[in-house]
Amino acid sequence: MKKEKKKQFKKIIKENKYFFKRKKKYDISDEFGIFKLYKLPFNEVTFRASNKLLDILPKRFLKSDKDVKITKNTIKTSDKSKVNIYIFENKKKKSDKVFLYIHGGGFVYKASKNQYDLCKRIAEKEAYKVIFVDYRLAYEYKFPTSINDCFDTYKWIIENKEKLQIDENKIVIGGDSAGGCLVLDVVKKAIDENIVIPRYMFLLYPVLDKRMKTESIKKYTDTPIWNSVLNRKMWELYLSNGEKYTSPNEIKDLSKYPDAYIETAEFDCLHDEAIEFSDKLKKIGKNVILNETKHTMHGFDMKECKITEEVLRIRLQVLNSLFK
Repeated sequence: MKKEKKKQFKKIIKENKYFFKRKKKYDISDEFGIFKLYKLPFNEVTFRASNKLLDILPKRFLKSDKDVKITKNTIKTSDKSKVNIYIFENKKKKSDKVFLYIHGGGFVYKASKNQYDLCKRIAEKEAYKVIFVDYRLAYEYKFPTSINDCFDTYKWIIENKEKLQIDENKIVIGGDSAGGCLVLDVVKKAIDENIVIPRYMFLLYPVLDKRMKTESIKKYTDTPIWNSVLNRKMWELYLSNGEKYTSPNEIKDLSKYPDAYIETAEFDCLHDEAIEFSDKLKKIGKNVILNETKHTMHGFDMKECKITEEVLRIRLQVLNSLFK
């Protein structure tokens, strides 16, 4: 028993270490510093420890300032539970546009500072009312709880449009990584339930295909932050009870889906999934803006640098162009 515990402990320590390469294998910009050398650990011990720390972030960073008002709200979910949301509003400009943001993190990690910062920037620079949903995570709450929390938040926005002073025809829904997958799940449920469909999708290096069959999946098995080995573990955990689930790239009919901004990272196992999804939308006449960032890895925007600032400028420019 002691030997088994010792093995488990060594495995956890190994998964949480920074990993260093003697030679530079991928042409990732040096602007990303230590993040070029880091692999996100993926085990339940790490989920719990990391999320305790990440749970502190809202208290520290989600504070109103002279430009943006941030309020916390709690809404009821369809399973008679509760989920927290955060609303970011521009203090100086009134707007009826809304952006529902769904964070990534492999379905198991809470939001990080850069995800909250993005919400704040969108509210500050483009005057969207940004609604951030702190959905329940997959290692504690099994599929499809995360999807339902996000969809319940979307329905809450529509049901409270007068109180929020927003136009239900000016809803953008966006997310990064696993959040991108949840975005598409919310759109699918809106279509299936015949309610208002979001006007635009914002997908940042999204998770899109549980089949894991693309060339980038086969190629990027050891890239920093995220890779296909971790991606497989994620899908196995997320669908651990053998649930039947149609991932976004398996959907046959995308005709009712809205236009989209899709962003990829160059050295990311998920790169080709996003290209495939973009091509499918374009083929049926959807207006797609595809931004293939270079010298980047998955989750690159967690580091403030010139590359990240330029990508953020493009994101805001796209949002500014909508609803005119």
